Amino acid sequence: MTPNRKENIQYGTAIGFLISGIIMCFLAFFLNEYDIENGPLFYLGTATTFCGAVFGINLMVQNQVMRAETRINHRIDQRIEQEEHKRERYKDDVESDDIESEPIDEM
Repeated sequence: MTPNRKENIQYGTAIGFLISGIIMCFLAFFLNEYDIENGPLFYLGTATTFCGAVFGINLMVQNQVMRAETRINHRIDQRIEQEEHKRERYKDDVESDDIESEPIDEM
């Protein structure tokens, strides 16, 4: 199952559950002469809690993954810059040693 399909199933289930809870509360309110029992309210409360969990956890996980990727990329970039700086210093040191070690021809 692909991650995109999994998310679509989660969102569809959460939205369907919430819509069914709202419809159940409206029907219970209007069909029972403007009096609502505890059952439909409990169902609606459960539906809203489920929706909050599905949407909240998914967004939190995506946010944490993006933050981790950003930190990893930043550390990799820092390491690459350090290595390039070391190579440049080494190259400069080698070139300066070559210039000093060349014999001077006097005529």
